[in-house]
Amino acid sequence: MTEDKDKFHGNENMTDEELVEIHSKLNVEKHPPTKGFLSAPLIFVFVFGCLIFVCSIQLAHSTNQFQLHPPTDVVDLTDEEKEALRIERKFESGKKIFALRCASCHQANGLGIPGQYPPLDGSKWATSDPALVSYIILNGLKGEIVVKGEVYGTSAAVNMAAVPITDREIANVTTYVRQAWGNNSSEISTDEVVQFRQDTSAKQEQWTGDELVEMFPAVFTN
Repeated sequence: MTEDKDKFHGNENMTDEELVEIHSKLNVEKHPPTKGFLSAPLIFVFVFGCLIFVCSIQLAHSTNQFQLHPPTDVVDLTDEEKEALRIERKFESGKKIFALRCASCHQANGLGIPGQYPPLDGSKWATSDPALVSYIILNGLKGEIVVKGEVYGTSAAVNMAAVPITDREIANVTTYVRQAWGNNSSEISTDEVVQFRQDTSAKQEQWTGDELVEMFPAVFTN
């Protein structure tokens, strides 16, 4: 083939057939591979692959395994801290329910509206027997009642309807009411509310103030 190349470059008087033949031979023959020409590229590929692998491991560790919401550090709490956290969450849940269901009448500060809706801050109706406030939420209340020396419920327009919420929500909101503002009463559990609901399941109408006063004499004789 080298002779063909020399012939091609040294003879300008070649016929067209001879030129075509030489071109065909040149196209068929491959240039012999240069010794070791693949060694360097393969080494670079290997090194580059190792670099990607190492960087991927480092990135995974620094980004919490590529999680969008990495887990928070686990903190061991004492039993007292766990209980305090439980009460805090229950209180906050009750506060939200109160804001949604009760604050429009009793106000966010628990002071109510004079002559219309009674206060809950310092009220026996809210802070005494756990069943009393739970019964009112479960079945509602109508008629006149006396709260902190003031008469409320003189108009049917201010009667309280039953609040359609779950037993757990009742437990949370009553606990909030009994511990918010200046109140300092015990929490009410969901199990207690379940029992209160069973106890009043036959009650179809709203409670009257007189009925509740008769049911809870210890609350109103002190």
